[in-house]
Amino acid sequence: MSKDFDYEEFVIECYNDKKDQEIHNASEENALLLFNKLFEKAIRDKEDVKIISNQLLKRFYNQLTDKLQQVLKNGNTVSVIVEKEIDDKEHNTFYQQSKGNLKIASNFDELPNFIVVGNNAFRYETDKNSTKAIANFNHESMGAFISNLFDKINNDILPA
Repeated sequence: MSKDFDYEEFVIECYNDKKDQEIHNASEENALLLFNKLFEKAIRDKEDVKIISNQLLKRFYNQLTDKLQQVLKNGNTVSVIVEKEIDDKEHNTFYQQSKGNLKIASNFDELPNFIVVGNNAFRYETDKNSTKAIANFNHESMGAFISNLFDKINNDILPA
């Protein structure tokens, strides 16, 4: 990549133009940008959101609560599966607002972290320990695959 490459501008262009373009990310800052744009897509296109997260980190997810509320106001759902304990439940506003559609996947280990919007937009972590991920705003086959993966895991969760 050239020194003139502007990651945020690239992501916004992919979002605005609904591009089928693979976007790589390996930082929490870039992950937050992608999550924001994916939530904006859910709001714009009136689509459901599905998330699998290791522990729903408060410092990250609390920055998305306004967008979560907008998705819910549209009549869409935000479904969340968390692999481990919720980070700081008491002060985790995102958790407090989404707990009606949240499950703990206590019978699963090493679930992939991802967010999928509708059936074509996603951010999928390829390495949970380093936040390395790929994202796309318009890849129907991969989006549908990730959405179906969420549904399969959701259906196979055992009650705690």
